[in-house]
Amino acid sequence: MLAGSRHFVLVVFSLLGLAFLAETATLAFEFGPQRGLALATHDSHNFLFFPTLGLVALAAFYVPASAFTDLYWRYVRFGRLRFAAGFTVLAAASWLIASGLDQSPFRSIWDIAPGALASDTSEPKGCGSDAKPCERLAIGEALDNVRIVSSRRLGLVDFVRSCESDALLEPPAAPEPRRFCFASTPLTDEPRLSTVEECCRAQARLQKAITDYYNDPEQRSLTSRVHALALPFKVFFLLMLGVISALLALRHKGIALHYPKDIGRIDVGVVVGAVAMIFFPLMSQAFVETADALYGTLQNEGFKPIVPFMSFAFGAWALLLLMFFYRRHDREVEFAGKIAGLLASAIAVVKYDLIVALVSRFLGSGAGTASIVLLAFLSLIGVVVLLSPIARRVIADEDPPP
Repeated sequence: MLAGSRHFVLVVFSLLGLAFLAETATLAFEFGPQRGLALATHDSHNFLFFPTLGLVALAAFYVPASAFTDLYWRYVRFGRLRFAAGFTVLAAASWLIASGLDQSPFRSIWDIAPGALASDTSEPKGCGSDAKPCERLAIGEALDNVRIVSSRRLGLVDFVRSCESDALLEPPAAPEPRRFCFASTPLTDEPRLSTVEECCRAQARLQKAITDYYNDPEQRSLTSRVHALALPFKVFFLLMLGVISALLALRHKGIALHYPKDIGRIDVGVVVGAVAMIFFPLMSQAFVETADALYGTLQNEGFKPIVPFMSFAFGAWALLLLMFFYRRHDREVEFAGKIAGLLASAIAVVKYDLIVALVSRFLGSGAGTASIVLLAFLSLIGVVVLLSPIARRVIADEDPPP
């Protein structure tokens, strides 16, 4: 493998890694440890996944990416032209998708400058009692509600209520159960419970307040600006993994023929990368559940609506990786099939909503400092092991002669 191929991938992956780290570092710097932690866990798919498990995935797919770069540069017909065209298309698609996502009218709390967030108050002024309920809470207090309740419960699905009426369905005859509303009610030992209609109005007012702050350029946060710059890099990263997986399935023979010494590291990298990446759709779904509980279910633009499609896409991505392993290990197809059957059975037994609830509690809005530190520590170990020369020698010699 040419050194130039490895160096090119190293530069691209380093830029991606810096983008991952820069956004979370900006959030921590701008909002401070306490508020920054609440915002990071609320959007953990954005601020926690990429600087931890995202870096692990980068390290894991470094060798496969280098191998395909070298393969197209040296062995594929018109490979250099095809590689350059593909890279350009991928970069352009990333920019277009990121631009579309960033144009969403539904903004996040971290889009607001810390000063504006600190000065925001509940409406009307002096509300919060049973005699004078709030039309909406202060934005920061609503966020704190979510974090406190998330840290004490397994998921927030019980607080998600639909704000859409269906003309084809009659409302239930039984009295509507009242629930705690994050957007309108101070969290006390005996908080006031709200109807769906009351909470939906408060959620709409809360989202409008965030949007109004964001529409004033002077009230936007530095994190929001850095996010707009980093988002194309994150989209490029996700699209790139899809392309690499497709190439692993389509060009497995060329990889095995031209890079026999690297095939062991490619196998290990693909497995580790797949394990790391499976947390992204789970953390994204946990974010959707948290956002639905805080803002309601009417957000139909931006990131939330694409999460179900993204989960399906990750399933297809996993199938592409499975195809690569089946073709690489023909003698182990039967054994791999049995393992896949066991895993599928386990997933069927363990409900998906329970998995999302666990992710929300320990890697999402309810995550504590200990779980975040553990995640960062394990991710650092994973990156070091995947990139260390000692690990490379061990993996390369995984089948020593008898």
